[in-house]
Amino acid sequence: MMLYKLSIQNIRKSFKDYAIYFITLILGVCIFYVFNSLDSQSAMLKVSSRTGKMIELMQELLSYVSVFVSLILGFLIIYASRFLIKKRNKEFGTYMILGMSKKKISMLLLVETFLIGVISLIVGLGLGIIVSQVTSIFIANMFEADMTKFTFNYSIAATIKTIIYFSIIYLIVMLFNTVIINKNKLIDLLQASKKTEKVRLKNPILCLILFVISIAMLGIAYYMVTDGVNYDMQILLVPISLGALGTFLFYFSVSGILLKILSKCKGIYYKNLNTFVFKQISSKINTMVGSVTVICIMLFITLCMLSSAFTIRNYFNNSINKYAPTDFEICQYYGTENKYSKQEFLDLIYKNELLKNNVKDVTFVTEYYDDNFLYGDSLGKYYDEIKERYPNVMYDAKVEIVSLSDYKKMAKVYNLEDINLKEDEYAIVANYEKDLYEEVVKRDSELSIFGKKLKPCSSKVIDGFMIIGGNPTNLGFFVVNDDVIQEGEDTNYIITGNYVKKDKEFSLKMDEELYKYDEKTGISVNTKNDIKEVCVGLSAIVTFIGLYLGIIFLISSSAILALKELSDSITDKEKYKTLRQIGADESIINRALFKQTLIFFMMPLVLAVIHTIFGLKFCVIILKTMGVESLLDGSIFTFIFLLAIYGIYFVITYLCSKNIIKDKN
Repeated sequence: MMLYKLSIQNIRKSFKDYAIYFITLILGVCIFYVFNSLDSQSAMLKVSSRTGKMIELMQELLSYVSVFVSLILGFLIIYASRFLIKKRNKEFGTYMILGMSKKKISMLLLVETFLIGVISLIVGLGLGIIVSQVTSIFIANMFEADMTKFTFNYSIAATIKTIIYFSIIYLIVMLFNTVIINKNKLIDLLQASKKTEKVRLKNPILCLILFVISIAMLGIAYYMVTDGVNYDMQILLVPISLGALGTFLFYFSVSGILLKILSKCKGIYYKNLNTFVFKQISSKINTMVGSVTVICIMLFITLCMLSSAFTIRNYFNNSINKYAPTDFEICQYYGTENKYSKQEFLDLIYKNELLKNNVKDVTFVTEYYDDNFLYGDSLGKYYDEIKERYPNVMYDAKVEIVSLSDYKKMAKVYNLEDINLKEDEYAIVANYEKDLYEEVVKRDSELSIFGKKLKPCSSKVIDGFMIIGGNPTNLGFFVVNDDVIQEGEDTNYIITGNYVKKDKEFSLKMDEELYKYDEKTGISVNTKNDIKEVCVGLSAIVTFIGLYLGIIFLISSSAILALKELSDSITDKEKYKTLRQIGADESIINRALFKQTLIFFMMPLVLAVIHTIFGLKFCVIILKTMGVESLLDGSIFTFIFLLAIYGIYFVITYLCSKNIIKDKN
């Protein structure tokens, strides 16, 4: 009972100093609950079967991610516990002088850890339940779900899962704390405040050489991911490794030459308490090069991951109307059984009374093939060069050919660029990996199509498509004059159109009628609703996983920096006391502490932002295959979000540090 009362008293007394620890635990519990309660949030939403399957897939992936997240949070809580024990070493030593055994001190710490854990779980779960209601609205908005049955929801499964995961983490922390206390000697506990971390002096010349090497390594990594690398995973490991090692060497070398460089700037170095501040910063970086490197990389991953996730979500939401401008599309491909004639294919629409009376803007297009015009032939003068670079491409595949009149009909429906051809000209239409065909038309390649020699109508590839979708997928088809076309057995038929009503329920009913044809051999049905559900589902998966990991990485990075700063504030209390004794007033000391904390927080962030500038260029190159041209909007939102969380930790760290170093004679 006495231990329980003492534990409560200690927690109350040190609540201000525990602020970072409590906030980190509560946020960790809250986020863990929110992302593991999506099943209960989405269960109330009225969605289609396909959307339901996408949500199930998202939940399954998030459950796997939760295991990784729990490991990160476990490491973070253990790291935080080290700070708390270090802060109270003198207190534990006093207990031992008063006759308390190590066993009772361990029990005291166990009770305190247990109480902190219970409080954090309760507050974190409460906050998580509130936040999950907002998340439900976000999910409903993303999936355009019916929220008429929406009520306040609570996930028992997520609560149990959260309690189990965090109970295991707290149990490990309790055992860790017990081992630490039992290993400490009385003299070590009493003199802990006088001990400082060992700072190894580094050779300035060696540091300068390593600094140059680190800059060179980072420069090579930046070049490789933006301009000079083929995106094979094994090759990508080279710039990733160079970037990680370059970051480590950068902080290792900077910690050895920073003070030397700053001391040369006498106007800055000797102003106010800057000498003290710079020495403190140099010492901090010197003693945690590995930690700062990991934090920098985590911040970099967070910025890239969240920027890409938000951009993909916005892109899919905006791209559906562009790449799926009609409500439905029916295609029949050559080489299949039960081949329909043109009229029989049109009758699929016009002999079905339900469809006939409820569709408009119906357009029929035929895609042709020339047995003597294969992909290799379509590359013209560029063929030999491409075959040498990409020997495994299917150069014997047939290439789609469309008549000019059919293209004009489709262009009108799809809002594509109009084409006019002379008698001996062709045009290429593509919207995916256009570079190859761009080179073909720039070289003015003369091609033989249906036995007729043709040249490109312009030096550019026309941006467009024939099959609707959620993003660019058209590698290229050729448009020629109608009199060039020679009909054969190898043809594709495409019918596209709109429904007479834009009502969601009505369009879904029409979709179901069309899907009946999808069961027939050789017929494929695409609908705008179907494409939208897939795109929204994929963007939701990317967004939620990006948010989950991004927030956890951000909280972990901020908390580690905060705890290191607070831990050093405890160790440096005597230094601040000395500053007061030599005449430094409280406002100057507080300004010095503010500068020190700000520089310490900015050290990993500045390099992480530089990494991100090049990392996002690489992300754009990868996402261009989906049609994404820029990550600017997602990056701005991500950076604001990061600064908000990072800034909160910075402010709390500064205020807690100020409280720790305060003169309490």
